[in-house]
Amino acid sequence: MADGSAHAEDVTATVRSLLHWALPTGHEDLYLAMVWRWWDDQALALLQGRLRSVEVGSAQAAVNDIRDRFANENLPTLVELSDVDTAEVVAEHGTRAFVQQMEWIAFPPVSLEKAIVDYYRAYTQTVRWIDEDLIGIPELSRFEAELIDEWEREFEWTVDNLDDDADDKAKQRAGKDMLRQLLLRTGISVRARYNDPFFARGQRHMLADSGRIGWHPDFESRLTQLLQVPA
Repeated sequence: MADGSAHAEDVTATVRSLLHWALPTGHEDLYLAMVWRWWDDQALALLQGRLRSVEVGSAQAAVNDIRDRFANENLPTLVELSDVDTAEVVAEHGTRAFVQQMEWIAFPPVSLEKAIVDYYRAYTQTVRWIDEDLIGIPELSRFEAELIDEWEREFEWTVDNLDDDADDKAKQRAGKDMLRQLLLRTGISVRARYNDPFFARGQRHMLADSGRIGWHPDFESRLTQLLQVPA
């Protein structure tokens, strides 16, 4: 060990002391966990030869960027794509109502898997944000209301543009086009500076899972049949 360097058991406390100026009040431990995660990624890249060194400027930029995610108009992403075991998540959530809704419009299989991952990440992140006191129920409810309002506008146009004698193929096509357009939109966000697109996509699937929105023009009657319990 080099003279003057910290003992292994003292490293965490030393880092916390050095970064005291950046610690977001009330979220100190979460912030430090995110810093350590960034450092773990750098260390792995160094070991694998993908990175030759970690510049001081890069470290300072990373520390500031992570701190910025705790600003009033922003939020930290706590469930990264790399955290997700896709096969496990698809197996666990593949029979949910929102998946059935997407199958009614013949959504492509790879996109369907990605939708299940978005749902899982958004749901898990929402729970963690609430647990960490990063966001409140009223703010989430306002976000949901905006997504529902957007869907109501699109759903009415989708149904209105169908012929009275439209068959199920035409309805599938219309619902698929509507869902694809909505999933590509990033105009509505839970906070002004939080723009990770998976969250809005996942929230739409959460709303579809509860039956509050849907994609097939006949989704309401289909959901009623799906949820009927045999006598």
